[in-house]
Amino acid sequence: MPGSALAAGPIDDTLWLRVADAIDRPILFRWQTEAYRAYIETLWGWDESWQQRDFERLFAALTPRVVMQRTEDGSRAVGYIQTQRRSQALHLANIVLRPGSRGQGTGTRLLRHMQTQAAQARCAVTLKVFRCNERARVFYQRLGFVETSRNRTHFVLRWAPIGIDESL
Repeated sequence: MPGSALAAGPIDDTLWLRVADAIDRPILFRWQTEAYRAYIETLWGWDESWQQRDFERLFAALTPRVVMQRTEDGSRAVGYIQTQRRSQALHLANIVLRPGSRGQGTGTRLLRHMQTQAAQARCAVTLKVFRCNERARVFYQRLGFVETSRNRTHFVLRWAPIGIDESL
């Protein structure tokens, strides 16, 4: 699949990733809108057609992995993640959990899985977070991410396993 750093498959006993396909696009865009709209409106204003085009561009470049969760009566999609393998890092381009699935440890489990994959590959995990999204920044810092730079709109964060050169 284009650009993804995480394979489809199990995360743990109740979570797994599957490759997103065209039928997933509308719901994933809706979840993304619900997750990011307030931040984007604050920073740039919301342009629905631009957001849809950008979503489609990233969908094609970094095929999302839909996060599936086992339930008592089967399974359900609870979010999606987009990652990219870079020369010295696994880059988290996007993580979106549907309303009702946030604050329940799912994001932590996904990031811990990504950190395990990075440690096995002996590389770092990188990401950007909106400066106005304090809750997300605190979440990433709790998982060991440190700020490496910032610009007007984002903090750039990095996590590296012990023994990986900090300059990479």
